[in-house]
This record gives sequence, C-alpha cells and structure tokens, in this order.
Amino acid sequence: MHSFFEYYLAMNAHWTVDADLNARLTLTIERSEYAEAVEKQLTDYRKKARIPGFRPGMAPMTLIRKQYQEPITADEINKRLQDELYAYLEREKIDILGQPLPVAGDLDFSADSHSFEFDLGVAPQIELEVSDKVKIPFYVLEPNEKDLDKEVENLRQRYGAMSEVETAGDDDLFYGHFDIVTKKGEAVEGAAHKHGRFGLNAVSGRSLKKDLKALAKGDSLIIDVSDFEKDFDIYQVLGFNPEEYALATGYFRFKLEQIYHIEPAALNAELFDKLFGEGIVTNEAGLRAKIKEELTQIYLRDAEQHFFNLASDKLMETKFKLPATFLKKWMTTAGEKPLNPIEVEAQWPNTEKAMRWQLIESKLVKDHHIHVHREELIDFVTGEVIARMRQFGREMTPEEAQPIAVNLLQERQQAEQYSEQLLQRKLMQFVLGAFGKKEIKSTYADFIKEVNKSKK
Repeated sequence: MHSFFEYYLAMNAHWTVDADLNARLTLTIERSEYAEAVEKQLTDYRKKARIPGFRPGMAPMTLIRKQYQEPITADEINKRLQDELYAYLEREKIDILGQPLPVAGDLDFSADSHSFEFDLGVAPQIELEVSDKVKIPFYVLEPNEKDLDKEVENLRQRYGAMSEVETAGDDDLFYGHFDIVTKKGEAVEGAAHKHGRFGLNAVSGRSLKKDLKALAKGDSLIIDVSDFEKDFDIYQVLGFNPEEYALATGYFRFKLEQIYHIEPAALNAELFDKLFGEGIVTNEAGLRAKIKEELTQIYLRDAEQHFFNLASDKLMETKFKLPATFLKKWMTTAGEKPLNPIEVEAQWPNTEKAMRWQLIESKLVKDHHIHVHREELIDFVTGEVIARMRQFGREMTPEEAQPIAVNLLQERQQAEQYSEQLLQRKLMQFVLGAFGKKEIKSTYADFIKEVNKSKK
C-alpha cells in the first residue's frame, strides 16, 4: 500500500501557462496507485452481492469484475485526481481563478497509466501603489446657512399637516402612477410600474411645472426626468432596483391620482420635542445647531465615501492580466444557470471589472491584514441593533443589545452579511489613512455636482 509521500510522488504532473495566464495541467496516474483499492472494493462487493443462482459471497469473481470493475476503477481514479489536483496547486502555491475545467477524453481501463488534462486560469501577481504620496481629492464640507434653511423647511414640510386639494400650488405634492415609456410615449415591455409622489418644487422645467398645475386627477402626461432638479433622483424616490433601472429610458407616463397640500409645522416646542425629545431644543437657534451637527456628520460620511471611490478608481488603473479565455469558458459551466457564449461576451466587460476589483480588494486585505475578528463583529452588530431600535423610538444599552446581536450572528447568512459590511468599513478606514488627501473646500451643492460629474 502506498504511503502518502509515495502516492504524491507517484502521480506525475506537468503544466503549461501562456502569456495571458491561461494554463493547462496534465496529471498522470499509474494503475499501481489505485489497483489495490479497486481489488479491495471488488472483494467487499463479492461478499455482499446477491446474484441470482449463487449463494451470498459465492458469486465468481469474474462475474463481479464484469459488473463492477469499471465503475469502481473510474471512481477511484476520480477521487485520486481530485485529491492530487488541489494538493498540487497548494504544493506549488498556484492561485487560480474560477474552478479547474476537465478536458474531455476517453478512459482506457486496460491501460497501465492514464493522463488527464485540466484547463486553469492562473491568478495574476498584483503590485498596488498604496502611499500617502498618492494624493486623492478630499472635499471639506461645512453646512452653510442655505443648507440649514433648506433642512429646516424640509422638517417643517415632513411634520406638517397634509390635506387633499383639487388644484396645485407651488409647494404642493403630486401622487400617482408611473410607467416607463419611450420619448414618443410608447410602453416599454417588462418595465416596472410604480406609485409615488413628488413636490412641484422638485421640478426645474418651466413647461412641466405649467403642465402639472393644469393637470386634473385621472389625467396623464409624459415626464422627461431631466426636467427635475439635479439633486432629485426620481428613480430612487420610486424605489427602483438595479434590474428595474436597467430598462429606464429617461421618460415616464405619469397619471395623476391625488394632489396634496402640506401646511408647514410651526417652529415651536411641540415640533422640537417631537424631533429631539422633551426640552432638549427650545428655540430655532438650537434647532439649527442640531441640524448643523447632523449635516456635518452626513457631509463627512459622503466626503469619505467619495474619497474611497476615487481611491478605488485609482487602484483600478493598476495594470494586470486576466486569463480571459479560461474565464469565459468557465462562465459557460458555472452557476445554477450557466451562460451561453453570446451571453458571456455581453456580460464580460462588467464581469471583468468586478473581478479586477475583487482581486485588488483581496490584495489589500491580505497585505495589510484587514480582518474581521469575532469580538469586533459582535460590537459592530450590537451598534447596529441599538441604531435600529432607536429608529423605532426605543433606546437600548450595549448590555441589552449584545444578546440580540449574538443571536443574529447564529444565522450563517446574517453573519456573512454583517461580516462583509464590517470588512468594507475597515477597508474604507484603511484607504482613508493610506492615501494622501488633497483638500478642497466646497459647498455641499458643488460637491454633489462634482460627484455626479465623476459618475458619467
């Protein structure tokens, strides 16, 4: 019987890789490596086999071989191939992308040795330029009086008294049905149907404002989304997901169902207590100070996210090859619904981009030891529980929230989702400290324009 060391020396391995990291691995297995295991299984089968005309265990071995030798041999060869394939990759420290694909071939059971080929995609070696000498724009944002005025008015509208009206004023809301259509108003097959509302103050197009004011309940008109204010995302307001957004044309047929007028809430103790708790804020100056504090945190979070996105774009400029030929072939075999070659080619640009970022992210995590530890994860989820309960008006202490967090982490999918969220947060913190910052003072409105410009 072969020892572990003898077995792995006995199986010959040879591989070739081209300039684009597409590889082929050939493994050769000798009959001596599996013959003893096959004989043992055949003997066991003979003892247990119930074959008409023979007592149990007394059937001729020739008959047992005829029925079972080939499938048992194929199974033993396959087990040894799988073991050696991954052992070889680990031993030679070969990182691969996707899964090895066996090359089709016939198995000659009478041969003394068998050679098997596998197509592989070798992972590239990546060198990233991560240094504070690499300067990335970082926007320094501070809420101005205009921002505060806008937020105060938003709060007054949000907590104001709503009533239905027959005709629209400048600050009123339109609620109705949205259908995606072409520029000519033709229906788009498979497009989502949505209900939602928007305010007339979100509309920038004069012609659309005029048409909306003249619109009666039950009437329809075509809306060009470019007629909304730049910072108003109608798709987000209507709750479009990526799949639904893919069918967006930039045009909607809007059918008006209701017009709402909101009487803004008064700036008094009732509103202040509702927003922040009894007695915490007592006047408009205190309200504006609270709003400024919250906006400052929001602006900082947005500025950090933008910095991370720009740094990610910089990292994505790193040049390295991918085994595209192998990966495209692998995509036709992977997943519950493998793609056909035409679908692979159509999806390849996005797949390649995602794969490049995944490799870059993995490189950062590995080289800079960005890991999620169990204690950190529990603390993170505890904070999430506290924040979530606060949204429902209940304050919890960490001691109260931690058992809930631990219970949530018992479910594997939940644990993986939270772990990924924390990893992304730690990755962002690393990037914020690893690259240099070229500070740019800006208003939030100008910052948003810059962000939108970089998305194009």
